Amino acid sequence: MLPNYKRRFLDTLLFSNVFIACCAVAQGGMTYLLLSLPIDNTVLAILGCATLALYNFSMILAKPQHPESSPFRRVRWVFRHERSLWMWTGAALITAFLLGLQLHMPSFILLGVMGVMGVAYNLPIVRVAGERRRAGLRQITGLKLFYIGLVWVMSSVLLPVAEAYHDNITILWPHVWQLMAWVFLFVVAITIPFDIRDIYQDRYYGLKTIPVLVGERRALVLSTALLTAQMGWVWFSDYPLDIRLALVTASGLCLSFILVPPIKKNEYYYFLFLDGTMLLQFVAVWLVLRC
Repeated sequence: MLPNYKRRFLDTLLFSNVFIACCAVAQGGMTYLLLSLPIDNTVLAILGCATLALYNFSMILAKPQHPESSPFRRVRWVFRHERSLWMWTGAALITAFLLGLQLHMPSFILLGVMGVMGVAYNLPIVRVAGERRRAGLRQITGLKLFYIGLVWVMSSVLLPVAEAYHDNITILWPHVWQLMAWVFLFVVAITIPFDIRDIYQDRYYGLKTIPVLVGERRALVLSTALLTAQMGWVWFSDYPLDIRLALVTASGLCLSFILVPPIKKNEYYYFLFLDGTMLLQFVAVWLVLRC
């Protein structure tokens, strides 16, 4: 059992989405390292602020009727601090916009497209089949995982590459497409356990996620297959052995978290251990290149 002050710190770090914002910055940093591009701190700051704003906005917009009685610690924490999160979200959004004005126009447009996609994920813009109400794009059958994977690819790979390209920096496009595929496979693989956790809640609210459609066991097999495919692809790539080892080790650790979780599957497991593997990837590559 964690002491109260440590638990409060973890709650704030994880449930305010500061941690996942740091993971987004790390994924962008990994793009710069793997593609041998000069690091653009403005782009990384935009990634952190935009991720914080979009994740908080999505969480607040999905407010249940009685959040105080939710079985999820995160939901109860978020809506106890809803006013503060709105302020954080507004500040992050304004900062991302102002920094975005420093980008080249194609990169700024790409940033805007990602913002629209992030907002559309929850806004009621599509009609639910057989019902009068409208819902966000997340309601479209089987779309959630691939939508999230695409947004992460666009933000952590395409945005840094687009800005570097318009700075007339040489881009190795085969490595870009390869990295996009790696990120997509990895993000989708680690998102599936979140959907497995929420399977009963998603059924109640009518969300057609992969675990709801195919069941928990098959969803877990899909997560394992995607992560194994990503590891195999990395291993047989043309990167130096030490970088391949670093990436495969990080993915292998993630796979162990999914198949043989070392701790009870509470919300810290999902938001710290699974999401944290994105940060671990960057740290592993950075350490290899530094040495």
